[in-house]
Amino acid sequence: MLSKKELFNAKASSQKIEKGLQIDVVNVGSYSDKDKDGNPVTVSVLVDKDGAVFTSISKTVNETLEMLEDIISEDGHALIEVCENTSNSGRKFYQLMVL
Repeated sequence: MLSKKELFNAKASSQKIEKGLQIDVVNVGSYSDKDKDGNPVTVSVLVDKDGAVFTSISKTVNETLEMLEDIISEDGHALIEVCENTSNSGRKFYQLMVL
């Protein structure tokens, strides 16, 4: 669960995830927002060991947050890398890989 400070930073000053980025994640969470067209989205939040906050609206990233949270609960952190794949329809999407 995100602290109030982490949630504030996620909304106000987060960094977007990108292909190849490695993050030593110590906390995860999500919040509801709207995309540029006004459609509802779930924003995934990754907090690194130094307190930096990373966000993504990728559905594939959001679907793995619960499993990532379980790893963090067991190990205290999870070193991950952001991967980019292409769907059958040609759309690019992000996935997380635990290192």
